[in-house]
Amino acid sequence: MALGYLLILFIGITVISTLGIIFLLLSKNDVIKKIMFYMLSILSILICGLEAISSPTNFIFQQIIAWLIGLISVIAIIIHVKCNKKYRAYILTIVSLILGILKLFSFI
Repeated sequence: MALGYLLILFIGITVISTLGIIFLLLSKNDVIKKIMFYMLSILSILICGLEAISSPTNFIFQQIIAWLIGLISVIAIIIHVKCNKKYRAYILTIVSLILGILKLFSFI
């Protein structure tokens, strides 16, 4: 029964992330791009935080990797706010999101 819930969670996170990435990259409206960027960044941080706190306490190295993947998204937010290099921030957020999903479900 619990594996069914995990499958639904995995499919939901994957679909939301995929649609968010598509809207981020294909939207021509700057307001929608900004909203999608921040939503995907927050989603990436939450996914990495979920992975870090759900790991056993003696798996320190894997917890550090999860927090570092989340830190990529924080760096993307800083780049987005401070610099005019929006596409670099978008790419960092997308990479952080994909790595976070893969790390959460132990594919890497």
